[in-house]
Amino acid sequence: KMALALRSASSGLSLRRVQTRKAAPVSRPRTVMVQASSGKSFDSNWLKKDPLVFVLGFAGWTIPSSIGVSGFGGNSLFGLLNASIGEQLAHFPTGPALNDKFWLYLITWHIGLFLTLTLGQIGVQGRKQGYW
Repeated sequence: KMALALRSASSGLSLRRVQTRKAAPVSRPRTVMVQASSGKSFDSNWLKKDPLVFVLGFAGWTIPSSIGVSGFGGNSLFGLLNASIGEQLAHFPTGPALNDKFWLYLITWHIGLFLTLTLGQIGVQGRKQGYW
């Protein structure tokens, strides 16, 4: 195809013909399917639950959280959580306010519990599998 191109110069305008080419068609990327197999299947018992880990992890968090600390004025986290639960049950149909200390005790206690259970499971399975 022929097209006209306009070129501006400091002294004036110039007009000239230029040859244009049709752009090459854009190709789609090819989809590649990859399938890997090693003859092994995924272990369906990947969690490898051990009830002893749950019992010892629960006791391993509950017992230390029942010891009074100076950060809570000599009270324990577990004791404050239970007292806060009792206070909330006293006015049962109404839930705790968002700025109530109940939420701090509840979240802190459960984060500690789940962390203890997770690390206990990692430790027991690591020992069974020979990592340490």
